[in-house]
Amino acid sequence: MLLVPDPRPPNPAPPRNAPPAQLVAHSTRVSQAERRAIDATLDRFIPAALDRRSPETAWRLAGPELKAGSSLREWRHGAGPVPYYPARGPTFHDWTTIDAGPGYVVFNLLVHPRRGAETSAWVFSGEVIRRGGRWLVNRLYTIATLQAPTKHGQREVGPADFAAAAARSGPPPTTKAVLGKTWLGAVAAVVGLALLAPLVVGAGALLRAQRRRRRSRRPGDRALPPLPRRPQPTTSANGGGGGGLAAGER
Repeated sequence: MLLVPDPRPPNPAPPRNAPPAQLVAHSTRVSQAERRAIDATLDRFIPAALDRRSPETAWRLAGPELKAGSSLREWRHGAGPVPYYPARGPTFHDWTTIDAGPGYVVFNLLVHPRRGAETSAWVFSGEVIRRGGRWLVNRLYTIATLQAPTKHGQREVGPADFAAAAARSGPPPTTKAVLGKTWLGAVAAVVGLALLAPLVVGAGALLRAQRRRRRSRRPGDRALPPLPRRPQPTTSANGGGGGGLAAGER
């Protein structure tokens, strides 16, 4: 059987018997009772997991996604999936709902560091699920780190956008890269050597040429070698040899 392709382009319109399209809407509705229960779970999980205060408590309050690929022994040694962060405060209720549904809530949580910690506030994204009448933290990871405000108003580093509206109104400020003094010195040294190398080579060639000219100007070097002497005629004992040579020369 021979199949011949249809040269006509496909029709982008949906078929007549297709169901109507539906938009996926994220719900942010969380009841007061659910919020209080989630707050209680986060108040125990955040210091136990992030601050490493009680790996056993964090393990009991973790969902199946956090436990996948790890063990309680690894959590006790600080090798769990939750990053370390010196969280401040006994309560962690400063979270906003991103998506919510039957038995789950996706949220963003702002956590501040303890006093004296050399870090800034972090924003975590997480998910809690309801299992057996209690809420478990099924996912928690960092999405942004907040820094001190600069003269440009930019104070967040991360994919999420928690900055003020004035900072988002225009394009992000451009920053200039600054090289250290060590790198600038190395670059200047390389450029200087590249410029001095031709000068050194040319000076050496000039000195060699001057030496050759000085040697060529010495009187002894310019004198021509003496001409070979003319051979003297040989004479016999009776003097006849000399006359024959003279006749031959004539």
